[in-house]
Amino acid sequence: MRRYETVYIANPNLEDEALKEVVDKFSDLIKKNEGSLVKVDEWGKRKLAYEVKRFDKGYYVLLDFCGLPEMVTELERNLKLDDRVLKYLTVKVDDEVDPAGLIADEVQEVAEGEDQQKATPPEPVDEE
Repeated sequence: MRRYETVYIANPNLEDEALKEVVDKFSDLIKKNEGSLVKVDEWGKRKLAYEVKRFDKGYYVLLDFCGLPEMVTELERNLKLDDRVLKYLTVKVDDEVDPAGLIADEVQEVAEGEDQQKATPPEPVDEE
């Protein structure tokens, strides 16, 4: 399997429920087409460098996944057809990967990040 990253920008005016529906739709599409979803990273609303379809802001989402080239074609076809998606870009990260190993590494990184947050004492606040 190959590893890919897709970043897409959704309509920023959608309500939270509709945004969750968009994110779930494309995550489920990867799973249905025998892909392995490594990570879904929602970056939130950000200002665009230039207007896209008359929007100056967008809701960014990063999908990190493994799959076959046919699955990427189907994902991009669905992204193009969905009116809630303003733009998208898919990049091949690696040719040969082990999806189970990637998912295990991601889970370990998240756990280590949580442990670091617990171990780091809060900074003192100067009260004047």
